[in-house]
Amino acid sequence: MSGFLSSQVMLEALGPATLIAVVASSMSVMVLAHRLAFLTVGVSHATLAGLGIAVVLSLPLLPTAAVSAVIVALLLGVVSPKRGMNEDAATGVLFAGAMALGIVLLSGASRHEVDLFGLLFGNILMVSEDDKFWLLCGSLPVMAALLWAARPWWAMAFDAASMRAMGLPVQGYRLLLYAVVGLTVVMCVKLAGIVLTAGLLVLPAASAWLWGRGLLSIWVLSLVLSLAGTWLGLYVSYMFDLPSGATVVLLLCAVFLLSRSAHWLVHHRKAGQSH
Repeated sequence: MSGFLSSQVMLEALGPATLIAVVASSMSVMVLAHRLAFLTVGVSHATLAGLGIAVVLSLPLLPTAAVSAVIVALLLGVVSPKRGMNEDAATGVLFAGAMALGIVLLSGASRHEVDLFGLLFGNILMVSEDDKFWLLCGSLPVMAALLWAARPWWAMAFDAASMRAMGLPVQGYRLLLYAVVGLTVVMCVKLAGIVLTAGLLVLPAASAWLWGRGLLSIWVLSLVLSLAGTWLGLYVSYMFDLPSGATVVLLLCAVFLLSRSAHWLVHHRKAGQSH
């Protein structure tokens, strides 16, 4: 542990990783409640187009990727099944097209211009001061939107019809949710990369959902489990020289499996006692 705490690289990465864990675990609750896991996969892969545009035009990577992710998420939010294409199909189309565009744009970039491995699998150990600034700028609107719209989003997940009957702007709240998920995805790319980002936005709440009994309890559990998995993942990656993002996601998978097993044992024991 002393070696980890004395490593300047790991200490530099700990703050941004913690910020990402807080934001991702908070939005994870809404991603799971609204069944948006596949959307996070599509949007994360679509950010490759934004990153490619940023490299070609010499623009800042994270802000440009954030704009592209939000645009893609909003396009998916306005898809209507009545027009012949459901959300899953639209996600697949945009996912494939945007990722193909990104690959084409990045194919001419040199290794000095873009770290392709870092984009795909995350590289929080190479976080720059600019990255820290943009991560902070991204986290503020995400957390502000969550604090403001958490209860309407939560209610929409289970009874959108009642909200419409009450005259609340359900579609507006839905588009806001999609935009915030898109922004959160870009923040997660720095830690887990395009390929593994969905893990950060699904696993914390999936583990907490088994034990929580309401929005607040599920959010607190999701936050605690995400922080534990992130910190332990960084420590394990340092001790065994493993990729940090993949290790964090692997630890979160282990947390989910342990949570699922414990939940099964508790309910199995209660069922046995009742008989």
